[in-house]
Amino acid sequence: MGILSDLDKKLTDNMYEHGSELTGTVEDLPRAVVETVDRLMPFIQPEARETVRSQILGLVHEYRIEDPAGQG
Repeated sequence: MGILSDLDKKLTDNMYEHGSELTGTVEDLPRAVVETVDRLMPFIQPEARETVRSQILGLVHEYRIEDPAGQG
């Protein structure tokens, strides 16, 4: 099971790293959201910033509320 677990981790990491290229995550989000995520990047280790940035933006894109002003 170790081989499958390693493969799953590699595939997941690859999807998070490159998935936004396929879905256009950044283009679909409000500029304020992207700017906020970018302001958090100094708190992330330099070698992990791009991966973390794409993961956060991907999660926001996936679970965002379409009309936040209309929510009560």
